[in-house]
Amino acid sequence: MPYRNPSKKVAQVRIAGKDRKGIIATATAFLYKEGCNIEDIDQRLLDDYLTMNMLVDYSDLASPLPQFINKLKKAALTVGCEAEFNPLESKKIKNVALLVSKESHCLLNLLGDMKKKQIKGQPVVIIGNHPDLKSIAEKNKIPFYYVAAEKKKLHEARVLKILEKFQPDLIVLARYMQILSPEFVFRHEGKIINIHPSLLPAFPGPRPYHQAFNKGVEVIGVTAHFVTTDLDEGPIITQDCARIDKTKDTVDTFIAKGRNLEAKVLSRAVKLFADDRLALRRGKVIDNKKLKLLLERTQQFYKE
Repeated sequence: MPYRNPSKKVAQVRIAGKDRKGIIATATAFLYKEGCNIEDIDQRLLDDYLTMNMLVDYSDLASPLPQFINKLKKAALTVGCEAEFNPLESKKIKNVALLVSKESHCLLNLLGDMKKKQIKGQPVVIIGNHPDLKSIAEKNKIPFYYVAAEKKKLHEARVLKILEKFQPDLIVLARYMQILSPEFVFRHEGKIINIHPSLLPAFPGPRPYHQAFNKGVEVIGVTAHFVTTDLDEGPIITQDCARIDKTKDTVDTFIAKGRNLEAKVLSRAVKLFADDRLALRRGKVIDNKKLKLLLERTQQFYKE
């Protein structure tokens, strides 16, 4: 990726839809015509569904920004795709959708951090596959939707419709105990953050604390990651851990320590996203701020 001048206007552009001829050509030709420069591009194809993530310099647009974004979305529609345009390092407060089940610790911590402005985000909707946390949503005056999960396809269709209504910048799985379908993930790739109660890749799947306890681990960990079609194997955003005392800790204290870590690590990941610090490149999470500093130092080295 080339050096990025701090004065440049840079955005992440995402194109996603059913694969067909002409998608890449249409997107790149449109951006060139509108005066954009593509600095980096990452594309994936799974089950005939294509996603393109591009880092674009839009400093010299041929059209006003609102008009450009509208034209971008129309150009994507001509090849059956959706388009998103997200400026980096913007002052915008991110709209956050929270998906929950029955456990409240991650939800409460996130709501508290957003209320205290420690996270540049605002909760626009809470969706639960159980009604248990509705009272928390009502107390915080956040729309709550209970969507039963007995029929998976119907459940996901309703959730997607709600998300389409609220147009969140980020979807957070705050201990949401459902596995998302590949179609769901691809439609929102790079915008879904999950928390897993282990230092991935160790102890994936259900009951990780019991797995870890039975193995006699001395360190318990938590991982926040972007959701992909591979269960609990998405690009890692951040992790943390706590030591275990085998002579004193029980499964219950083990779980209590883990839940405290879950809440802390998930909030940290959401904060990084809200601060525009995260970018997905070739299956890894890149810290935009650290990358920018490195590129600036590299350019300075060559100048000298």
